[in-house]
Amino acid sequence: MFKYLFIPAITLLILGCNTMSTHKSLADSIHAVDTPLKTIEPARMIVPGKRIGNIYINENVDSVVAKLGKPDWRDAAMGASFMAWFDKKGKNVHQTSIYADRNMGAANKKANYVKEIRETSPSFKTADYGGAGSEIKDVIKLYKLKKHRAPGNKKFWLYDNYQAGIGFEVDSTGKCLAVYIHAPNDSSATYLNVH
Repeated sequence: MFKYLFIPAITLLILGCNTMSTHKSLADSIHAVDTPLKTIEPARMIVPGKRIGNIYINENVDSVVAKLGKPDWRDAAMGASFMAWFDKKGKNVHQTSIYADRNMGAANKKANYVKEIRETSPSFKTADYGGAGSEIKDVIKLYKLKKHRAPGNKKFWLYDNYQAGIGFEVDSTGKCLAVYIHAPNDSSATYLNVH
């Protein structure tokens, strides 16, 4: 009688182990089966509402320039500035952009502070592996996002979670082209025309 109980027990144990080993997390489903998941370095981490890599929301622009060097493109007017750095390595050009604004009336009103960060490089990812290069159908599983037209560009959509402080710029095929980070509950940052 013992052998009749032993065989089904072993079979259930083997099936249970196989089921556990074939279970995929949501982060696994965002990537192709043949792409191994890697640990995201802190310098490449996107933290909604806080930072992309080493650039932080509400950081003084002077410290950003000290980290990244002189911007490749810059425009400023009325206490606001927009800066962009282009990574020209390889066949693709990726862009890191920041929008900064002065705290008018504050003690240090001449300093500009980062209000929005935009990143197009797929090497920057959230803890759940969302970022440029991801499919929006997968990213909406990670964040509750509201869809609207990207300001100044009718070719793209912007999916944003105001409360979390993260947005994704998406093309007509559903591919994420860029990630935006802004302060939580700051919806004004998502309506900036960065194009």
